[in-house]
Parts: sequence; structure tokens; C-alpha cells
Amino acid sequence: MKSRVSIFLALVALFIVAQPILAQTFGATMAIYGDPNVEQWTDTIGGNLVQAYTMITINQPTVIQSFSIFVQYSGSDGSQCMYFGIYQDNGNGSPVGQPLAGATKNAYCLRVAAIWGPAWQTWKLAPSDYIVLTTPGSYWLCTLAKETYGVIYHYSYQAGSYDWTYGTDAFYFSSAYDNGFPTLFGINSVVGSVTNGPYSIYATGTTL
Repeated sequence: MKSRVSIFLALVALFIVAQPILAQTFGATMAIYGDPNVEQWTDTIGGNLVQAYTMITINQPTVIQSFSIFVQYSGSDGSQCMYFGIYQDNGNGSPVGQPLAGATKNAYCLRVAAIWGPAWQTWKLAPSDYIVLTTPGSYWLCTLAKETYGVIYHYSYQAGSYDWTYGTDAFYFSSAYDNGFPTLFGINSVVGSVTNGPYSIYATGTTL
């Protein structure tokens, strides 16, 4: 039994390492999921909070390989870190009570800078942190930050009209950074104001 388990784990590890090569060989394509636009307004990246920013939809199995956020912060010494996670959507534009589809095991930190941004910051995931979404459907891009630090940009309702056609409210709930992402999105989550549009966060992934 142990030998079978070892063989299975070895095959999984081999797939993760070889995935970029397989993608090139079998014609997989890279895609962007989320909001790659530079939005106008800011919101705090909260520490010890699971924050669901933007809903995405995938149409086929996808391997998420990086996250990008349009951020601004000051005085980072490189210890301001966060985990990235993806929760399922309930089919009605909410992750509340839904299972965790995947998350990074390692934390990713802000770069060291006296002042950074506003600008895009991209974190390329280690292969062991790739998030595999096997089931087509809607999901939420999330962060779990170590401490409250910096701001993320988002679109907001202004001047009497909406001008976006994707994304919905933001959701968040308190959760200890040291424990990583909970298996379910908190049922006592706070719903962001309906005036909040999509956040400037996106993931890139390889579709197979």
C-alpha cells in the first residue's frame, strides 16, 4: 500500500513539474481571469481577513500559475505577506459557505520598497502552489494577508451609473493568517457595498 501511495505522489509531482512542457506540447493556452484594468478607487488589504475580490469563470480545466494586483503601499520591508486562494461560487454571485477550490501553501510578500505604486505587482507561483481548477464554473479570487498593509484598486459606482459588466460585490471574513485558508468561506461574511465594482486583481492560468 505504501509503495502505491508513493508512486501516486510521485506521479502528481511529475505532473506539476512537467505541466509547462505539457502545455506547450499539447497546445494549451494561457488565459487571464479577473480584472486586468487599472481601476480608480482604493480599498485596504486587511490583515487576518479572507477577502474575496472578483468572481471569475472558467470553461475548461485550468491550472492557475500567477496572481497580479494593482497595489500601492509604503515602507514595506518584505515581511508583509499573503496567501492566495480560490473559493467556489454558489451560483448566485457569492462565495459564502462555499468550499475552498485551492490555495497556495506558501506566502507571497510585497517587494521591499520605501514607496511602491500604484502599479501592478505580479507573483509567479511556485509549481507546488499551482491551483488546479478541474470543474468549469465560477470562482472567487481571494487573499489572506498577514497584516493590514497597502491598498488594492477597484471600480466604484459614481456619477449615477455603472460602466462595468463583470464582477460583483466583495466579501470578507476574519480568519487567522497563521491557520491558512479555511475549507469553507465564512457564513458570517461581510458583504461589500453594492457600489463596489470589480477589483484590479487577476490570475493567469493554463487551460488544457
